[in-house]
Amino acid sequence: MNNTGKIPVTILTGFLGAGKTTLLNNIITKYSAKKFAVIENEFGEIGIDGGLIVGNIESMYELSNGCICCNLSEGLTNTLNNLLTSKYQFDNLLIETTGIADPSGVIDNFMAYEEIYKKFIVDSVICLADAQTYEESAEEQPEVHRQLAVADIIILNKIEDVTPEYGEHIKKLIRSVNPTAKLYCTSHAKIDNIDILDTFAYSPENVEKLVVDFKNATPLKFDMMDFNDNAPSFAANPKNKHNDAFHHSIVSEGFTVQGDMDEKMFVEWLQGVLQYNSASVFRVKGIISFAGRDKKYILQSVRQYFFIEEGGDWKDGEQRFSKIVFIGKKLNREAIEEYLESFVI
Repeated sequence: MNNTGKIPVTILTGFLGAGKTTLLNNIITKYSAKKFAVIENEFGEIGIDGGLIVGNIESMYELSNGCICCNLSEGLTNTLNNLLTSKYQFDNLLIETTGIADPSGVIDNFMAYEEIYKKFIVDSVICLADAQTYEESAEEQPEVHRQLAVADIIILNKIEDVTPEYGEHIKKLIRSVNPTAKLYCTSHAKIDNIDILDTFAYSPENVEKLVVDFKNATPLKFDMMDFNDNAPSFAANPKNKHNDAFHHSIVSEGFTVQGDMDEKMFVEWLQGVLQYNSASVFRVKGIISFAGRDKKYILQSVRQYFFIEEGGDWKDGEQRFSKIVFIGKKLNREAIEEYLESFVI
């Protein structure tokens, strides 16, 4: 538990063969004082190391360190309820997603359902990338970039199998997808010197720091397109012919707007944007200055779900601003900027 009274949740994602199960076992070993519950999409196929399993209790498996493991077979909500009503007490939840999954669907459950939100808090989303196969996998499978886009911690695994020059090349590519995540390099998913748990990447304090420190890359230019009030869009004009690689790219765009925003206009716009563009807007983080409010407000979203929480106070004499980072596909930078500036009072 933490000072929220909720159970922290760590979500592990990464493409097939990246080393998720090895990382999972390394986490359990490193944090031996914690009592884990583990949910796996692929239990029985790859799964927890066989030597850790000591018994089968219905759909739950007791591990040798006293933790439990179960399979995500009846939906996440039912699985979580089964865990909470079981006789086992646990203080951390680890979820390993299937290698071809977009993890945003798992994250959504902890943001969209009140009964889950009351009992669990997302600690972080960790994505493993295979240094040897990253480029090939990313070119063939769009899920690779989606996994990176929603991650708070990225681990470039098997770094010993590539040259230092190629490793730097891969890190640069990963940073182009998600520059706000912490990036580490590992061999055999060893995390002895890496803080994996209790990072609370979704906390207002951490989000605020990430957004303030964000250094936006050279802005990508897209053709403007028409928008209407019912379906605001960020996507580049589909009639505009670009090459396929350009169309499949995921980028990060940062925006800074001076002054205070109209709260009602901004929230209504954001709701529409995320509802109609969930396939192209993967993650949003921001610090917002709302007119008439003394505090900074911290924004974050995963796909269509978002929440805005109170942050720290604006200091006397401090110039007020809003700074927002969008991670997504084919983002229309000029259109986003135009909307944000129109909300300034």
